[in-house]
This record gives sequence, structure tokens and C-alpha cells, in this order.
Amino acid sequence: MRERPDPPLEAWTFLKQEVRLRGSTGAALRTLPDGRRVVVKRGGAAGGNREAHIRNEFDMNRYLNELGLAVPDARMTTEDGRPTMITQFEEGAKPIDEEDYPQLRRDIVPHALISNWDVVGMDYDNVLRRPDGRLTYVDVGGAGPYRAQGAPKGAAFGPTVNEFASFEDHMPEIYHNMSDEEIGQSYDQYGGVDAMTDATSAIQNPQVADMMRLRAQDIARRVA
Repeated sequence: MRERPDPPLEAWTFLKQEVRLRGSTGAALRTLPDGRRVVVKRGGAAGGNREAHIRNEFDMNRYLNELGLAVPDARMTTEDGRPTMITQFEEGAKPIDEEDYPQLRRDIVPHALISNWDVVGMDYDNVLRRPDGRLTYVDVGGAGPYRAQGAPKGAAFGPTVNEFASFEDHMPEIYHNMSDEEIGQSYDQYGGVDAMTDATSAIQNPQVADMMRLRAQDIARRVA
């Protein structure tokens, strides 16, 4: 019996239906002939380089996966000559609420490390709660060297991790009064500098991988 193709890779060949989702990067929900659903993304145009943006989002998704955070399974492919990321749709996942804030706080170090400026998103739909209660980070397009719509962050994505302060400034309802103890617990939970450095093997862009290693070292100095 022929082995069933991987669902994300199967999606672009066997298109049944596609519906545009909210957001600025052209994400679409695609239904396969057997009823399974996937999300299709091609990156934001704000920086004039959709390909670099979507490849970076794929890298950030895979990096978080390597660290042990929940993210949708993702694959890169090419459609109509354009690099395209296809992820499994998170069936049964629900919007987050205040009960999920403690889990978001526990996950702060990985998101600060990848400079994920849009952890929850303007409409709180970048992270969802799976039926088992675990949070899944479904949109990391604003992580690494790019903003959510594809514009580059420039020097703001550098070797010094400033996100512990900026997260509290921009998302105070979640990250207010983060203590050094909480940051240290998040750091330990995700393996510390060794795990964060090893996980850069999932990043295809060597410049970004190098920067992530420097950022991991900066966090290690903070919690030492």
C-alpha cells in the first residue's frame, strides 16, 4: 500500500477550497479533498521581500518546535513559483483568555529570545489553546529580524535582548511585573543556553542563527 503523503505537502497539489483568513500576510485556510485543513502563507510585502519573510517565519516556527513549544506542524514548498509555508490547521483550538496568561508568562524566554513582538497579536489570535490546554503559537511572522507585515527590524533585532522590558510595555495585561525569578524559571524550563544554542540548527539563515546564539548568551548572562 502506498504511504499517505504528508498533509502539508499534499495540500498544494490537491486543492479543494481556500478561504482568506484575517491578517496582513495573505494567510488562507485550505480544505483538502478528504476534509483536512491547512493554512497557507506567503509572507508580508511591507519589506519588499515576501520570500525572506516567509522563510524566516518558517525558521522561527521550527526553532520554537526544537525548544519544545507547541506550534503547528509546518512545511515549506513552492506554489506558482513562490515560496509558501503550509501548516496544519489547529483543529479544536480556542482563543486564549486570562486563564492562559500564566502559561504565556512561563513561555516568555523563548519569545523574548526570538524577538517575537507579536506573541499574541493585535486580536489575540496569534496564539490558541489546544483541547489539551496547551498553548500553540500559530503565527510567528513578527519574530526574528522581521515585523509582522514583513518590514525589517534592522538594529532592533540585535545581540541584546530588550524584549523583557518591551513585552511589559506593550502587553502589560500579560507581562506586568515579571520577576527575575519567573524569567529564570522560563529559562530553565526550556533548557538554558545549551538548548537554545543547539536549536539554532533548525534555522536555515546563517546570519539569523548567529544572532540567535548571541541573544541566547545575553539571556544567560541576565539569569546568571
